[in-house]
Amino acid sequence: MLDIDKTPRITLGWVPSGLVLNVLEKLGTTGFYAHFLDWLQQEFGTEQCMVFYCSDGQQVSTLIYKDYAREASGKRLAEAYVSERHYLHDPNFNTLKTLAPGNVEVVRFNSVSGNMGLHYRKEFFETPGFTDKISILRGTEQGNYYINLYRRDPGFDPRFDDVTFSRSVCALISILVSKHFELNQRLRLEGPLAFLSEREQQVCRAVLRGKKNEVIAAELDVAVSSIITYRKRAYEKLGISSRAQLFALCN
Repeated sequence: MLDIDKTPRITLGWVPSGLVLNVLEKLGTTGFYAHFLDWLQQEFGTEQCMVFYCSDGQQVSTLIYKDYAREASGKRLAEAYVSERHYLHDPNFNTLKTLAPGNVEVVRFNSVSGNMGLHYRKEFFETPGFTDKISILRGTEQGNYYINLYRRDPGFDPRFDDVTFSRSVCALISILVSKHFELNQRLRLEGPLAFLSEREQQVCRAVLRGKKNEVIAAELDVAVSSIITYRKRAYEKLGISSRAQLFALCN
């Protein structure tokens, strides 16, 4: 007869949710974005997510932007942060550009809010209505990733107040982002273009190479009017209105 008292006991710790498993399954594909952003919102109450990338210690590019409630606001903030070089006034920028490969830093809003200029605070927090932010910075051999999670309602997920939980989850988030773009470097180079349709991506990539509408139309074997339509739709999705802003958002 089995001695119950001597039966090995299995203690279950953290069990990954289906949302996390979906994110893992989609690493390196365009399907990653929707699952990753859904997970952040449903699991932690994230109301905006921004991911930026710095490869040379000087210039920042946009990889992901999402304001769950105000889509236009997310696009505008991402474009302003990069094209107007507001990242130079970000109190985390010095850490971003100097972080060594393999290192992860987690910065809470209240620890750096006092170092923000009035214009920067108004542009990126007061006007869009954000009251809290968690920043996750990860260094890699190719470049450094800057992941920002925002809240409008006072206070972030209280689990982040636990140091062990915060470090573990933020490390996981940073690994998912960096591995996704390492598995498919093309998506990193395209940044926010990955959110567009295939035809819109083709048009924008051609625009970035300096090609005119007539040349793009000939290469894609469509009418010039179609190129203008694809370009207009892409710009609307990206929250921009000019070629110069497209360059700023993607470079």
